[in-house]
Amino acid sequence: MTVMAQKHKLLKVITDGTDAAAAMLAQSAPSESDPMWSLATVTGLLAHYWQRIYKAYQNEEPVAWTNFGIPTELFYAMDIVPLVVDVLAANAAQYGLAHKYNDLAAERVPEYLCSNNTILLGSALSGDVAPPHIMVHPANPCDSNMGTYPVFSEYFKYPYFLIDMPYITTERSIPYVTNEYKKLITVLEEVTGRTLNYDKLHEAMEYSNILHEYILRLGKLREMVPSPYSSMEVMAEIGVVMCLSGTRGAAEYIQKRYEIVKGKVDRREGYLSQQEEQLRVVWIYGAPTFDFGIYTWSEKEHGAVLVSQMNNNYVMRPVEDISGTDQILAGLAEKLTLMPMTRECGGPWENYLDNSLNLLKRYSADVGIFGGNVGCKANWAIAKLVKDRIQDELGIPICNIELDLFDDRIASSDSVKAQLGEFFTMVKQRKAGSPG
Repeated sequence: MTVMAQKHKLLKVITDGTDAAAAMLAQSAPSESDPMWSLATVTGLLAHYWQRIYKAYQNEEPVAWTNFGIPTELFYAMDIVPLVVDVLAANAAQYGLAHKYNDLAAERVPEYLCSNNTILLGSALSGDVAPPHIMVHPANPCDSNMGTYPVFSEYFKYPYFLIDMPYITTERSIPYVTNEYKKLITVLEEVTGRTLNYDKLHEAMEYSNILHEYILRLGKLREMVPSPYSSMEVMAEIGVVMCLSGTRGAAEYIQKRYEIVKGKVDRREGYLSQQEEQLRVVWIYGAPTFDFGIYTWSEKEHGAVLVSQMNNNYVMRPVEDISGTDQILAGLAEKLTLMPMTRECGGPWENYLDNSLNLLKRYSADVGIFGGNVGCKANWAIAKLVKDRIQDELGIPICNIELDLFDDRIASSDSVKAQLGEFFTMVKQRKAGSPG
């Protein structure tokens, strides 16, 4: 391995792995009529994303660490590559590196922090990922982010920018966050030497508007019973929106994806048949990333199809007015306040409760799963309250599971499957009228 590859070892592992997966899927699903086409295309898009990040590091081009709550359009418009650190952590977990990085981080910081943060720290401490030119993240929703990211930036000596957000959303919120965006642009220009070009920003917003228009349309189509999506397709598209909003490839994919799914819905064709789809599952919090096989296992063993989850609960509409920079920044500010998890988990607990209730009702859920990440203390504080309210108002059973989204040592794949299997069996017996 070259010195450069060793310096960016984690990125090399992710890039090579995603490239290999994309090539394999493209060969097995070459046409749009193939059921695996969407996964093949998404993997190809993400392979290109990781290639771009790896190349930027090699060429010492500007890289910004961002988190899932930051829209990426502005960065693409400024030729700054956004590395979404939450997606980095998820990939580290899938490639078996979460233990290494969490253990390394535990030598410096408390173990009760979210492993999303500690994986990032461990990968940087090991030298497997180099520090960025700057890190940007919003004030909502995560206390662990707020407590760790400023410290990381001070330790590794890179600039840091927090987009402040009001705790309570009012009519003053959007102008306030818009002003934060204006400050961010000034900082990005100073740090990277890249200037904001309106034409590039306008182009990025055109692609973004297509993406969000069709994401909303697809969300409506996924309400159909049986679901036209597989569980893996639900999970895979989250990465497209997190990492590629504002890019041509994402816009073209999602538009084509809508045409395909619309055809399935018109034919009343689900991913599983109506008889095979025994349970419609919504993860109202914390779907694990260390083993996506959990979702396909749920389908095969229990007919339990993931129809939606908190992190793909998109409500952001296209930005209607993109005639000037100020109008675009106001649109991005509104989008930031409505990002999944930011919307649910920032502010009072009713935000989370109301959005969970709406998500379960909208997708005709039979069950809900609260994947209680051990690092998310605020949400564990309200887990029982939310479970009881959902049961009282909707009569939908909720399974609360303690786990770590990235590190399987808290609850292994087998442990999660055992808990889900017992829960799914109980619910199916009740639906069938069995005394079990």
